[in-house]
Amino acid sequence: MSKTYIIINLNKAESAETRLERIRERGRWAVFALLIILFLSANGRVWMINSGYNAIIKQKKSEIARLKSEIKQMQSRGKNLSKEDILSFADLEQNRFLWSKNLEMLGSMTPDDMAITGLRFKRQKMVINGIALTFEDRKDFEIIDEYLQTLKANKGFSENFSRIKLEDYGRISIRGQEIIRFEFVAAVKKKTVGRYS
Repeated sequence: MSKTYIIINLNKAESAETRLERIRERGRWAVFALLIILFLSANGRVWMINSGYNAIIKQKKSEIARLKSEIKQMQSRGKNLSKEDILSFADLEQNRFLWSKNLEMLGSMTPDDMAITGLRFKRQKMVINGIALTFEDRKDFEIIDEYLQTLKANKGFSENFSRIKLEDYGRISIRGQEIIRFEFVAAVKKKTVGRYS
């Protein structure tokens, strides 16, 4: 009687299906770990932002408390402003005319072939005197009118005046060179502050 033996090779490599399943399992764990890291990072970022906002809110609350305290001190030792005081301050603010700003704008709008030769203020009107070069292909009036329209088109400058008009112009000769002299008059706009009864 012959004996039958079953030979099992314990060194045999794992099957392809087992290997594939193990790789898939590792992939699932890697994705899960990545999601956990992202979730923790997002939570950490939110916590940091929240801490920053809390610090800002705390700072603003302390500033408000300080300002309230200063207001109380001022009220206890200072004079309260009346309605008339406030309106007079508003009048002063509305009716002031900023010469430096307007003269700076006037200078920046003046082309290189022109020059402002005089400025004077008379009866709520600013009188602007100037000279300009002549050109053979352009009429004198065109040259002056173009500059006048530039002044009117600049809202920062013209909003301070009720009107800007050409008062006079003409040709003059200086040292044998023909130039145009001109005079503009700009009436200063009267600003009014609404009063309440």
